[in-house]
Amino acid sequence: MNEHQGGDDDLASLRARLADAEELLRAIQFGDVDALIVRVANSDQVYTRSSTDEPYRDLVEQMQEGAVVLAVTGEILYCNARFASLVGTPLESMIGTRVDRFVRASDRDEFQALVDARGGRFRCQLTVPGADTFEVLISLTKGKDADRIHLVVTDLRELHEAYNTRDRAETANRMKDEFLAMLAHELRNPLGAISTAVLVLESTTSSGQAETAARAVISRQVSHLSTLVDSLIDVEHVVSGKARLHLRPLDLSQAVRRIVTGAMGAVRPNRRIEVSIDPVWIDGDEIRIEQVLTGLLANAIGHTPTDGQILVTLCGDGDVAVLSFVDTGVGISAELLPSIFDIFVQGGRALDRAEGGLGIGLALARRLVELHGGTVVASSDGEGHGSSFVVRLPQIPATNTPASPSTRPVRTEPRRILLIEDNPDACEMLRQLLEIAGHEVCTAANGASGLELLKTECPDVALIDIGLPGLDGYQVGKRIREYLNGRAMLMVALTGYGRPADHRKSAEAGFDHHIVKPIDPDELRRLFMVDPEVVVASSAPERPH
Repeated sequence: MNEHQGGDDDLASLRARLADAEELLRAIQFGDVDALIVRVANSDQVYTRSSTDEPYRDLVEQMQEGAVVLAVTGEILYCNARFASLVGTPLESMIGTRVDRFVRASDRDEFQALVDARGGRFRCQLTVPGADTFEVLISLTKGKDADRIHLVVTDLRELHEAYNTRDRAETANRMKDEFLAMLAHELRNPLGAISTAVLVLESTTSSGQAETAARAVISRQVSHLSTLVDSLIDVEHVVSGKARLHLRPLDLSQAVRRIVTGAMGAVRPNRRIEVSIDPVWIDGDEIRIEQVLTGLLANAIGHTPTDGQILVTLCGDGDVAVLSFVDTGVGISAELLPSIFDIFVQGGRALDRAEGGLGIGLALARRLVELHGGTVVASSDGEGHGSSFVVRLPQIPATNTPASPSTRPVRTEPRRILLIEDNPDACEMLRQLLEIAGHEVCTAANGASGLELLKTECPDVALIDIGLPGLDGYQVGKRIREYLNGRAMLMVALTGYGRPADHRKSAEAGFDHHIVKPIDPDELRRLFMVDPEVVVASSAPERPH
């Protein structure tokens, strides 16, 4: 009996302990217990609810998305700092306010439907006090408690920027491909003409008239190739901000007349250029202003089909010079107009594409105008309705043109020329050209050979290619200046590089002149002119070195 009574007592005790455990678990589950004390191996370990929730709270507070706990009525019970930052409201002001106040009015009905459904995802616009709206993605789930709703708010602006960056990169890549294709096209045209002209010259049956025409084609197309290459180099130089202007009072009307007169001789038949020009003065770099005029006029001609018309006007408007190019050509689409001055961008052309172009003229023109303190604006009513380009530059009072310095008669005398060039074809052609002009020429294919010839031939002019094997042209130039008979010599650098830094480097190496290939014979002829009042002899003062 006693044993049976003892078993009932043990069972009752176990049931009581189980009931206590269940009550404890219920209290923990519903938040009625703040801490537990667990004795293990004669030591007490305290566990608090805050210690178990801490990692999750840190995670929510540090996450890059906004986190919000809502009451079913829409009031904010909790939000993290990220959400407060997104909506531009102090964190301490967020609790108790309604979340839909930050949702754009047109999105609120759909947002409320999501809240009523207690779950889902929704893109909408949030509004920030005193700022623009921005798009977010809201993910909504119901909490463990039926009266709570959890929101995760993701800012989509960075995603949009990533998409835009990708689109810009794809556009730039497409423009690059189009530019390379256009460059290949533009290079093939003159090269094809040159090749044909050479075949004419090689033909034993060609007449003197045919040979003359072939030579003219070669000369013209080589000049075109040089212009293409110069444009590519120049646009990089100007757009990157490396160009320096040499400003002086400039009669803009005279510059416009020169450019238009030159274009009229080359403009295609049935295209008419009309001019209305008033005398207007600016403070400008004459060479750069002519580049602007040439680029804008070439653009108008290139986009104006047969029977089209181009009107060029120049007038003063207060303290501003206003220059406009208006054509009746193919026009500019609304999509293209905002980017018409971007480098390598090209609009539609007349179908014959007789004027060609690489899509850099307008970019170059805009940058040069801006360097002069002006603006250039393009407008068009759309494709097929022509276009207008208006340049505005600061105007200055009219200035008397400074008198040209008095000129003295000059003459050309035969020169003893040392030509150092490692390209056999270029060396041979330049040698023949110089000898035809009456000069005596000795040649060398590298710097070392050229320095040996300097000792034996005693030339008074040295034409030196900069890109020589072994000793480059700069090193050869410095060596020549160390020789007694090289100190007073006229020394000219021949190179494919024409940046200001390249000119400066040539001067530092002792060169008197810097000529960019292909060589202009007239430029060489001017360098070889002899002023009778200037004595060039071996007794000339030594050049400092």
